[in-house]
Amino acid sequence: MSCPDRKATASTRYPIAPLNWSLITASNNDSVLQSCLARSPCVSRATDFQVMRGFASAGAAYNAGIRHSTGDILVFAHQDVYLPDGWEDCLAQAITRLSALDPDWAVLGVWGITVEAKPAGYSYCTGLQKVLGRPFEKPIPCISLDEALVVLRRSAELCFDEKLPAFHLYGTDICLAARQRGMKSYLISAFCIHNTAGLTALPWAFWPAYFYMRHKWWRRLPVMTPCSKVERWPFSLLKQTLVNWYLHQIKRNEVGQRVSDPQGLYQQLLQAGKVAIPERGETCPLAPKSRRAEDNLV
Repeated sequence: MSCPDRKATASTRYPIAPLNWSLITASNNDSVLQSCLARSPCVSRATDFQVMRGFASAGAAYNAGIRHSTGDILVFAHQDVYLPDGWEDCLAQAITRLSALDPDWAVLGVWGITVEAKPAGYSYCTGLQKVLGRPFEKPIPCISLDEALVVLRRSAELCFDEKLPAFHLYGTDICLAARQRGMKSYLISAFCIHNTAGLTALPWAFWPAYFYMRHKWWRRLPVMTPCSKVERWPFSLLKQTLVNWYLHQIKRNEVGQRVSDPQGLYQQLLQAGKVAIPERGETCPLAPKSRRAEDNLV
């Protein structure tokens, strides 16, 4: 997916400004890092690339990354995310458009939950073996984000909660923190691949994070997240856990696995028409003409 050439956007209302951005990740597996995020074509065009190692939580790792980085835009991506060629142009387009509408925006992401409590965005998940969502033009206000990729505006002066255990639910926490300070979070159409192995159940490390969030945001509950609902009495999460156990242990539903070549996977998605290829002059990707918009919805 290459976004339109910046010169081709001159006719739009939102001329694209150069982007000063830092890419930050927390890594515990150099092989995965090198085959996915570090292999992304746009890495060389970031202002800097911070790889944080040896941290016990996402909050501690990412806050350290903020201190070490220099970009005005901070992109936090999992080590197993692949950003296709031209991804940073899509990010720049979305930020330019959004800054004209809401200059005080705080947080962005590519997959999450809208203010209407519906899933939305545009990405591919190998664990689920499908494209999530569909291309869209205008940024979509959201209440929580998937942690695979989160973007912060440095001048918003947000930081991650280092007390939030492990590496779960910080995408929701940072959106709630922004909202508490009167700033908004948005979903943008900047397609990427989350090259992850599927889960048959939520990992044990998820539960301390869940109960920490439940206590921290008690007065704002319930809160929908991309993987669960944080609520005062977690009946829906327990039900979801039992359903997942039934599907994977009794019915033997298979989950997707991480692929060795996410760049090759992206090319396959393009050739199969499952990912939109924008035409020159478009300000953001549109759905392929060969399929209905609804076909890409989750």
